[in-house]
Amino acid sequence: MLAAHKGMNISPDEFMAVLDDALAALQKNNIDQREQEEVLYTLYSMRSDIVQV
Repeated sequence: MLAAHKGMNISPDEFMAVLDDALAALQKNNIDQREQEEVLYTLYSMRSDIVQV
């Protein structure tokens, strides 16, 4: 992730917007709450390799 996002200067707000979009897509497709949490946890765990690197 770090190599792919290095120099993109993604802000914390932009990162959260992606998480919001992902959550909306999961909810729209009737994904269970537990699976939604797992996906969001996985995405959020990559934050330090994506935001402002």
